[in-house]
Formats: sequence, C-alpha cells, structure tokens
Amino acid sequence: MNNPDKLHRAVDDAKDQVAAALENVKAQAIATADEVGRATRKTMHSAKGATEEVWSEATSNAKNLGSQVAVYMRAQPVNTIMVAVATGFLLSLILLFYRLNRK
Repeated sequence: MNNPDKLHRAVDDAKDQVAAALENVKAQAIATADEVGRATRKTMHSAKGATEEVWSEATSNAKNLGSQVAVYMRAQPVNTIMVAVATGFLLSLILLFYRLNRK
C-alpha cells in the first residue's frame, strides 16, 4: 500500500509543478505582451511626431513656393504668358496624339 500512496503523491506533486509552470508561463506572456504594447505605443507616438513634423515642413515649403511663383508671375508677366501658351500647346499636342492613337 505504500507504493500507491507514493505514486499518488508523485502525481499530485507533478500536477502542482505543471500548474505552477503554467502560471509562470502565463505571467511571462502577460509581461511580454505588456512590454510589446508599450514599445509599440512608443514607436507609434514617435512616428506620429515625425509625420506631423514632415507634413508641417512640406506645407510650409509648398506655401513658400506658391508665394515665390506669385511674385515671379507679377514681376515677369510676359514670361508667364509665354509659359502658359507653351503649356497649352504641349497639352494640345498630347491630347491630339492620344486621340489619333486611340482610333
């Protein structure tokens, strides 16, 4: 009768060890998930800041370019008209070429 008792105690000890190991794994998984979540949030926050900075710089550059173009157009009205005529001519050629090749 001594052997079955030892066997039951060994099985109970093994169950307890497995349960403890599972709890340890669960705790480590939760800690790892929390760490990954924090790192992800930090990376997203950094990326958002960088994106906002680049967007702000691009907007500023576009406004600056727009004002420079407006100043140039006012200072050089003849050149502005020549560029507009040339652009219209090129667009007409492109559309004509497209239309002829479409048929």
